[in-house]
Amino acid sequence: MEKATDWTQTFFSGFILETLPFWTSKEQTQQEADFLVRTLAPAPGARILDVPCGNGRLAIALAERGFTLTGVDFTGPWVNAARLSAAQRGLNATFQQRDMRDLPWPAAFDYAFCFGNSFAYFDDSGNRAFLQAVLHTLKPGGKFVLQTNLAAESVLTQPLKPFWMKLGDQYFLHETRYDPATGQLTSGYTSIRDGQVERKQAVYRVYPFRELQQMVCAVGFTVLQSYGSLKQEPYQLGSEGLWLVASKGAESS
Repeated sequence: MEKATDWTQTFFSGFILETLPFWTSKEQTQQEADFLVRTLAPAPGARILDVPCGNGRLAIALAERGFTLTGVDFTGPWVNAARLSAAQRGLNATFQQRDMRDLPWPAAFDYAFCFGNSFAYFDDSGNRAFLQAVLHTLKPGGKFVLQTNLAAESVLTQPLKPFWMKLGDQYFLHETRYDPATGQLTSGYTSIRDGQVERKQAVYRVYPFRELQQMVCAVGFTVLQSYGSLKQEPYQLGSEGLWLVASKGAESS
């Protein structure tokens, strides 16, 4: 298995590791959990895969509702934090540190989801490998929800301007540029705390919705719905993000 790209090897550490949890409020986590329950309609105790799971915020929220969760993430400190949180709450949730394309559970899950704008970390072959790995983990008829803010119809209809914000005790600068020739979006992150400065860079692949939908179908999924918000509005040009719902056919392996 090819390892994660270089930027993912070094990105999730230092100040940025402490900063990213501030991007998502508890209210948003609950709204996302509501969306998944409403969209998937899972039976009590259903087995659900969260990949990548980050610090487990959404997996924990779903486990609290009576579902059986497995979370996978590349970042060790986040996996450890998720394990501790689940243990303290006595929840039926387990977490593993591994590459998001390395999912060794054939037909083990009823549902899977990828939230937190965590798709398209790799090149085209790596992104397809991730989708194939998720498909492999699902039972026939299992559903998968892919969330991304990086579909072209969303990210490229917004001005790519730098902006500052304060997150916890850090000041944070986000700068973005897009290369049409490669379809890559490069995000630069500068964190400042107590006079110390840390700079990180992430590179994402931007797909037009049509191309992303074709990739999802090419690996064996059937696309069921595409939403442009947690309110389940249809996806369209300028939507804040994409929530794509797909299912695994009985013939897919």
